[in-house]
Amino acid sequence: MRFRTMLLAASAVLFLHASVAAAGTLNVAFDTTPNGGNYAPDNVVSVWIESSAGAFVKTIGRWANRRRTSLVAWTAASGAADADAVSGATRLNHATRLTVTWDLKNRAGVEVPDGTYTIRMELADRNSTTAAQNHQGTFTFVKNTTGSTQTTAGGGFNNVAITYSTAASTCNNGRLDAGETCDPPGSCPSSCAVATDACMPNVLLGSASVCTAACVVQAVTECANADGCCPGACTPANDSDCSSGPGSDGQDLYGGCATGNHGAPVLLVLLGLGLVLLRRRAR
Repeated sequence: MRFRTMLLAASAVLFLHASVAAAGTLNVAFDTTPNGGNYAPDNVVSVWIESSAGAFVKTIGRWANRRRTSLVAWTAASGAADADAVSGATRLNHATRLTVTWDLKNRAGVEVPDGTYTIRMELADRNSTTAAQNHQGTFTFVKNTTGSTQTTAGGGFNNVAITYSTAASTCNNGRLDAGETCDPPGSCPSSCAVATDACMPNVLLGSASVCTAACVVQAVTECANADGCCPGACTPANDSDCSSGPGSDGQDLYGGCATGNHGAPVLLVLLGLGLVLLRRRAR
């Protein structure tokens, strides 16, 4: 039972680590172009994230103030009052390259699950009433355990550089990010304390270089000589730590692995003495 409990605990730790290991950041840099509107070269821009199903996730960039309603597609997706928008002033031209960064969290501040996400961009340089009047850029990336970089263009947005970095790249920033067990690397364990139970040793997993080092208890299941443990399926024939038959993951008072009830012979002797005493009294 102890083996099963500890194995499940270790598995839970490893599963939790794997499930969040894909956390990181998304960086998008791009150039804009005029769309022929009456306010050009002045323009307003928005960038937001949608799920693979088209659901709004979060605004990650907006350069607009009074004329933000001209960003028709973005307004329809996010709502008229988008409190989480990263806002900047209306742009006077297209000279400056724009950059946005997303921490992979939704409006509620919760990290989104792994999967495919759409980066939506919109630019307006007139009082637009339909999304078709504006530049519309649509690009995708996959959030997983592997970083990626791509350069693309479309919808009036040029030189679109999309860089997805996994959690490993945030190591040594002095903050415990998703997927990390320690940070900075100097705070990571380099060895594990010796366990009091030889059958349940502490094992160092992960790596300090990527801030994932951790000590995890892992039950011994293999028969091996002189490791101080006699697993349940082992015998003196294949494990020198077992001295009296099949083991049960522990030591008994007879110097070997616990194999059964050593009190039975003692009980038989006591019963025999009791019978002798009863016969003497009967005489």
